[in-house]
Amino acid sequence: MRAASSKNKTRKIDLYTLAEQLCEHFKGMAQDRGIWLINQCHGQLDAAPEPLRRARANLIINALRYEASNSPVVVSTEINPNSMSLWLHNHGTPIEAGHLPNLFERFYHCYASRHQPDDSGGLGLAIVRSVMHAHMSEVKIKSNVQETVFSLRLPFKDN
Repeated sequence: MRAASSKNKTRKIDLYTLAEQLCEHFKGMAQDRGIWLINQCHGQLDAAPEPLRRARANLIINALRYEASNSPVVVSTEINPNSMSLWLHNHGTPIEAGHLPNLFERFYHCYASRHQPDDSGGLGLAIVRSVMHAHMSEVKIKSNVQETVFSLRLPFKDN
């Protein structure tokens, strides 16, 4: 029990380093699909590192599954006065607006034809939402013909 709880302990995370580790981890998968990962992250954040890593990894995996070949997946950050946003941009097929409200539901799949053998079974984005709720944060998505953008907004904690 102690080992599990120590993974969820909040500490300062360097977001560039976290993103670089994830980009390196998924580099082979990206190359196999003709995609390149771009790390534009900066800043630090107080958060539980393992759940945040899992949330970011799930977003990268999804982007790699549905991204168009010969295009980038960009991970970036934006620092605001009261919060930090972690972004993931990709240029794959847009997600129809009718699917967006259900995307973070467990076992939800937009299109049965997109179901792949290495799929998470519809849990990946539900895990992202769960991690964000545990950090009293939010996840949002917008999708149009130019891009799909996932945003993880984490408020700064008062010290």
